[in-house]
Amino acid sequence: MKKDRESDGKRLKRILKLHQLLRGGKHFSTEQLQEAYFEATQERVELKTLQNDLRFMKNELHAPLPQKANKHEGYYYKNEESYSILEALDDGYFGTLNEAIALLRQASKSKEFIGLEDILIKLEQRVAVTDAERSVFIQFEEVELKGREYLPKVHQAILKKKSLRIDYQPFNEPEAMRYVFPLLLKEYNNRWFLMAWEENKSERPQIFALDRINNLRETALSFSIPKQTDWQAQFEQMIGVTPKGSLETVVLRFSKNRFPYVMTKKLHQSQQLIDDRTISIQVYTNPELTAKILEFGADIEVLTPPILREEIKKILQKTIVQYK
Repeated sequence: MKKDRESDGKRLKRILKLHQLLRGGKHFSTEQLQEAYFEATQERVELKTLQNDLRFMKNELHAPLPQKANKHEGYYYKNEESYSILEALDDGYFGTLNEAIALLRQASKSKEFIGLEDILIKLEQRVAVTDAERSVFIQFEEVELKGREYLPKVHQAILKKKSLRIDYQPFNEPEAMRYVFPLLLKEYNNRWFLMAWEENKSERPQIFALDRINNLRETALSFSIPKQTDWQAQFEQMIGVTPKGSLETVVLRFSKNRFPYVMTKKLHQSQQLIDDRTISIQVYTNPELTAKILEFGADIEVLTPPILREEIKKILQKTIVQYK
């Protein structure tokens, strides 16, 4: 029988959290697991519901749980290194997981769900939703992008600190084999990008679009990585993925009609309100920032820095000439 979509999403969230608690090697009685779940999520779950979830994980998802959890050992994972809950998850158990994935995307940013990023990446890769299966009440922007299948491998290489050999083909250039040490993955504008050190290019990390990778594999190549720069922090201080320009305080004034939208959907996490129509952001003045500003057309004015203001002015003047 087809299960209710909302209960599917709630149950999936609960089971993934139980999986996260159990894979740490600790032994739990049912009551201890109930309390650990509450501490992690601030949500109470009935003992009967918890026992049903554990039975489902054991019998249907083949979790390495003991056949019977006695009072001495309780619940725990046996041989958890060889178990992947993602191999057991499919549409047969939870119906369409589109709503659950959207939930996990947000949950993975909160404190109690730290560590679920790898699960989210693999779930997004595995789930295919047809038009017939989509809810008529909820629509998600779905873009099928080449290269998304490499996300789990790249993510694991980052965690294990392994180098990669990639067959990479930039736009309008021939394919070339490159050796890289992956540092960070970032999603921007419906594309995934990898920041990585490239062999023989030690001055700064390079950016690779995953949709331009044709093949990859792990290698034993070692890299000498400079440790004086926090590249992850730098990535967080930019709009997009291009590490160019300088870190600046950018002050922007918006039209009266457009300003409320900017306040409800921030341009960047550093956004601060200056007055009723003006904000500031602390970002690198890279090409993506320029493109973002130009998206607003006549509804935005760059007040500072002067160099960025002049750059936008020149682009707009050139645009006007094209329409004469």
